[in-house]
Amino acid sequence: MKRQKQTSNYIISFDTFMLQPIVTGNTLSTLVVERNGELRVSKKPIHIVKSSCDYYGGSLRGSTNAAKLALGNRHKTPIIVAHDFGIPYIFLPTMSPNSEHNTWISYNAIDHIVPDNMGSIIFLENNRTFKLNVSATTMYRQFSFAKLLEKNFLHKQRQLNRPSSFGGFNQFEEE
Repeated sequence: MKRQKQTSNYIISFDTFMLQPIVTGNTLSTLVVERNGELRVSKKPIHIVKSSCDYYGGSLRGSTNAAKLALGNRHKTPIIVAHDFGIPYIFLPTMSPNSEHNTWISYNAIDHIVPDNMGSIIFLENNRTFKLNVSATTMYRQFSFAKLLEKNFLHKQRQLNRPSSFGGFNQFEEE
């Protein structure tokens, strides 16, 4: 097996497919699966998500609150980490985001999900597969919520480009 690259800092990009926790003794790090490879980051997955949200001008709390406004007050809601040219990059947690066993998966990177005993197998678009100790039903649910979040985001983006429903009235014009 190839030796993995290691780093202490990492920011999610459109090439990031999955953040999977790795426990080694008392230390928790992250296996980052990218489109063309993988690396090990000496931070917890949640810390990578938080710092990525901060880097792109938001926050994990803001992303979570926005998702809850769109989807309702759900537990372990998918979030938009960033967006570019109107395309949201959504990550879904497999468990509670604060759980040390939580894996974050890019909604856009999932090809399909297959049930496997008490868990599921996730097929990513880069032809990698990962077995998770999360039921396929839970993963289908998370995937569906991510799709609804994407749909809500795109709807709001289209609203930005529509003319005002006030028929050209500018509320800031002086009388």
